[in-house]
Amino acid sequence: MSSIDDAAAREIAAPLFDALTAGCVLGQVPFPLGPNPRLASYYTQRTRTTMGLGDFLAPSCLDAEEFGACLAAHWRAHGHPELAALAPRAAEAARALHELHVAAWPRAALSPYVYPMF
Repeated sequence: MSSIDDAAAREIAAPLFDALTAGCVLGQVPFPLGPNPRLASYYTQRTRTTMGLGDFLAPSCLDAEEFGACLAAHWRAHGHPELAALAPRAAEAARALHELHVAAWPRAALSPYVYPMF
């Protein structure tokens, strides 16, 4: 059960999603909703068969501004400058959603019979 107010989270996230999908052509979805029927297989031959340390490390961001910068760089690298322009809004939404999470934390009391791991 989530202790974050869903209405407040939707109020933050909905305008961002509207902005992200605003440039879509009518009838075109902005993100894949299912498998691509034109591909015979999603299997690809790997160039290497063993994993290294880097395979176990996930990139992370220290704060919302760094998240926005990384997101903008990713979208630019993949040919989506129109989305990269929205990265500051995404960073602000991430910061606001994090504040909702932090504000809800004291209300989210654990049962004394549950061992908290974090």
